[in-house]
Amino acid sequence: MRILHLSKFYPPDPGGLERVVACLARGAAGQGHHVRVISATGSSWLRDPGKRISEPPRHGVVVVRLPTHGVLWSQPIARGYLAASRWPADVVYVHRPHPLADLAVTLGPKRPTIVFHHSDVQRQRLARLAYGPVARLVARQAAAVVVATDSHLNYARDLGAAGREKARAIPYAVDEQRYAPRAHPPRPDAFPPTSRGAVGLFVGRLVSYKGLGVLLQAVAGSELNVVIVGDGPLRGWLELQIAELRVGDRVVLAGHRDEKELPRFYQATDYFVLPSTTPAEMFGIVLLEAMACAKPVISTSLTTGVGEVNQADVTGLVVPPGDVGALRAAMERLAGDCDLRAQLGAAGRRRVERRFTLRRMVEAHLELCEELQQSAIGN
Repeated sequence: MRILHLSKFYPPDPGGLERVVACLARGAAGQGHHVRVISATGSSWLRDPGKRISEPPRHGVVVVRLPTHGVLWSQPIARGYLAASRWPADVVYVHRPHPLADLAVTLGPKRPTIVFHHSDVQRQRLARLAYGPVARLVARQAAAVVVATDSHLNYARDLGAAGREKARAIPYAVDEQRYAPRAHPPRPDAFPPTSRGAVGLFVGRLVSYKGLGVLLQAVAGSELNVVIVGDGPLRGWLELQIAELRVGDRVVLAGHRDEKELPRFYQATDYFVLPSTTPAEMFGIVLLEAMACAKPVISTSLTTGVGEVNQADVTGLVVPPGDVGALRAAMERLAGDCDLRAQLGAAGRRRVERRFTLRRMVEAHLELCEELQQSAIGN
């Protein structure tokens, strides 16, 4: 089959959605399918974001990165995206939220389309008003709609009733071999010395809904140590907060790290923390990555897919969003109890192996693609 993925960005640009697209693309290519990804040039290409990037195929995937000429409502403005999206595919994936991709399939040739609805447009009210009708039209006309968990449908206004009715849940996944426990992992330079005690880890974009302000307040007045991996618009604000709260000796801003480096950070940490405060956190793939490394996790009691990943007191601890005291208590509990960390971490690894493996996700998507291809041939 010829499979086309329409994505905002693609690794090495950071983000959970981007890693999912890469896993699907590489997994399908590894089974002999012809796979192409259309992407905008993102933060990793800021030296010349207006340049079209031509890359040799990697992992069997052809990636076409179109020049970015600005960002409107968190969406890249990429000249040439519509034309590049006309590649003759048997199945087209629209990875949302991505208005440009919806426009591409609306104006482009008619082909079996899968709307992979990762989330609605979250905060930009004007964008939602303009984009909503187009998004619902595309979902209604799509051959299939995919969400990562049933919980996603509770927040899927951009799917409309017709889109929600045809949606099926295929969970996100992680490469359980790449993200695997290591007996004596090398300790990244960014980590505090072992004499400082247990270390917590956060990985993600530095944006408001991740609850990083809550995390810093939880560390303040404690003996906790945290490494924060990632970059984003809150970087400067976090630096100011770290100085104001006087936690610079216990909080490390490690910055953006290449995808290849991430397993070392998970393997070296003692526990993982994702203190997200709003439903903009729809799943938390980083939780799976940590669990695959047999690390206990702390998440918040959001009613999104986060609750379908971390099971309270089984694979980790769950605290109310925005509750500084509860977060501090959970972190101190894990930091001070290595037996509990081992117990929860082992359960997390087993859960990943049972439900969230890369092979399961890729096979489920390929079965769907083959189903749509056969249906198209039959018609």
